[in-house]
Amino acid sequence: GYCRIFTEMGESYLSLILSHEEMNQQSLVELVLRCSAIPDKEIAGITLHFWYRFVIGLEDLEPYEYRQIRIDSFAPQLIRLLSICTHLLRYPAGVDDLSPDRIDDIEGVRFYFADTIEDCCRLLGGEIVLRNTGDQLQEECRRVTSLPQERQLSDWHGIEAFLYAIQAISMYVPSDETQMIPFVMNLIPQLPTQVPLLRATACLTVGKYAAWLGLHPESLQPLLPYLARGLSIPKCASASAVAIREVCERCQCLGDAVLQLYDGIVAAREQHRGSNSGGDEFVLDLKNELEVLEGVCKAISHKLKDDPSMSPDIISGYINRLAQPVIGGLKAMAPPENPASPKQISSEISRLTVLVQHLRLPRPSPQLAPGVLNRSDFILSLMQETWSILDAVSQKYPRDFNCAEKLCRLHKHALRECGAAHYTPMLEPLIEQIVKKFSQSFLSPYIYLSSVCICEYGRVPAHSQQMYDMVAKISSTVFYAFRGTDDFIANPDVVEEFFFMASKMVYYCPGPLIQSNLLNSMLQCAAVGMKLHHRDANRGTLNFLESLVSYGLKLRSKPSLDVVEQANREALERTIYVEGQPLVANLAQSLLGDLPLYRLDSGSGSIAGVLFFLNKLCPDLLMQWIQPPLMSAPDHAKNVFLGSLANQVDRDDFNSSVRKFTSVCERSRKRQGNTGEDSGNTR
Repeated sequence: GYCRIFTEMGESYLSLILSHEEMNQQSLVELVLRCSAIPDKEIAGITLHFWYRFVIGLEDLEPYEYRQIRIDSFAPQLIRLLSICTHLLRYPAGVDDLSPDRIDDIEGVRFYFADTIEDCCRLLGGEIVLRNTGDQLQEECRRVTSLPQERQLSDWHGIEAFLYAIQAISMYVPSDETQMIPFVMNLIPQLPTQVPLLRATACLTVGKYAAWLGLHPESLQPLLPYLARGLSIPKCASASAVAIREVCERCQCLGDAVLQLYDGIVAAREQHRGSNSGGDEFVLDLKNELEVLEGVCKAISHKLKDDPSMSPDIISGYINRLAQPVIGGLKAMAPPENPASPKQISSEISRLTVLVQHLRLPRPSPQLAPGVLNRSDFILSLMQETWSILDAVSQKYPRDFNCAEKLCRLHKHALRECGAAHYTPMLEPLIEQIVKKFSQSFLSPYIYLSSVCICEYGRVPAHSQQMYDMVAKISSTVFYAFRGTDDFIANPDVVEEFFFMASKMVYYCPGPLIQSNLLNSMLQCAAVGMKLHHRDANRGTLNFLESLVSYGLKLRSKPSLDVVEQANREALERTIYVEGQPLVANLAQSLLGDLPLYRLDSGSGSIAGVLFFLNKLCPDLLMQWIQPPLMSAPDHAKNVFLGSLANQVDRDDFNSSVRKFTSVCERSRKRQGNTGEDSGNTR
């Protein structure tokens, strides 16, 4: 109780603590600091918000000279706060016997204490904090070393806490630091190997200081085997995998070493798959394997970039060592008789996606040596080689959402990494796949992939009709499936992605859609979709409507239009005239509270946004359509709101008017509800 009182007092008097006038402020800060030192972490954690505000308050002081004076005056307390927080980072005794949920709770508390240590860096500087923490780490190492051998293994908690603190401040430590970081990197391979939590923190520390290791490659030699061995220990496999990826990103000299490591992972996985152990579990968890594979791809990319004279045969050798195991795995799963599970198929597709994303061969350019494979050609050849295989494996489970999502993610990255121009030979078969697989599965990832195609090719006039044909076929499937409101309710993700796809058409290649009857059907569909009690489906619908109306306003405001734009404008205004009234009625009912009100005045699709642009585009029609459904609204609020429409106020004022109107309507509904309850009680 006292801890909370003193902390809240410190927060209340923070302006006085930081003021120019001397009022013995140190005493109050000292009082909160003593509360932070309470051994009970839950109680000590109460003070952390004070320290957060204290740091921000000191940072905001002006001028700089005065700020530094105040920081210096509080430096002794901040140094002690570092020691206190580091001590509170320690795992409790017997942590290995705790449940995973309890360990997660402990990690959450440690995160907040580490945040406070990081805040101290903002005031004291990374070097001071590192030196202070490093000195304590060295002292702790000497203490543990002096213990009898049998006690050293059980007394690791202090060393782990200091390492955790050191990795937390990595972004504040300069890459040319020459005292503490060398000591830490030399210490890590000597730590006990039988303590998984200590090893996990050590691995994370290696990863966080990958930039330092990139400038000191001599320290890497003992660390890479240490990280590799950690992959086989369940409690530190994730930390090891992340550290390997981070080291590969920042260090230029690891290509062959980490590729050899990944060869071992692949061999172990294949051996496990071929054994009688069965199941979908591999030697290394897929998430961790993908982290390592990403790191290997980046390391090989560094190697190829640093040696532009490397022969094409050697480059192909590196690529094949990474790609062939994945292609081989997909080929093995393709035959109908192979009982591969959806999880196994998704795993191989995920590995292929990592190759496409992170194996960064040189971009196509005239300066590239003849015969050297560039990134676009590599991705194109990889997708052409695996196209029929991917089709075969995806047909095994056509309605599995995870498989569809992984496949669409692969196609998205292949298209974007290759570049739209180079990927054009695959566009027609890709569209055919999207349309066919969506009609078979009715899964939203395929609509999302169609949106990606529109973003990449929609602005190219040669492809605009192709994009429209794809959208028309997808729309036909959607309209056939959505026979009633229940169908909309059962598939909110399809509703969301369908209208985002329509928005992309309006933004990138509006002509074919706006001049077709398909737009009328989409607006009729939107009139139902915007009634769904589903936040994302509502967002997609409103995004489409706002994009459509704002496009019409853009055409209206242009001083001159070409023939196509004039046709677009006329077609769009005709369509709004025919289909607009039920849409406006829905928007009005949302303002009244009778329909969902998830997005009142947000960006990228909102009720206020649609009404604002409609009021600019066709004010008389909007006023005619919106007044009847607002008859039940409180008169004064309704008149003010309609007045903002009639006066065509700016967007900020209109948003404010909409918010006030909905607030009044909500209060009115509550009063009516309470009145109804009172009447019922009276009866």
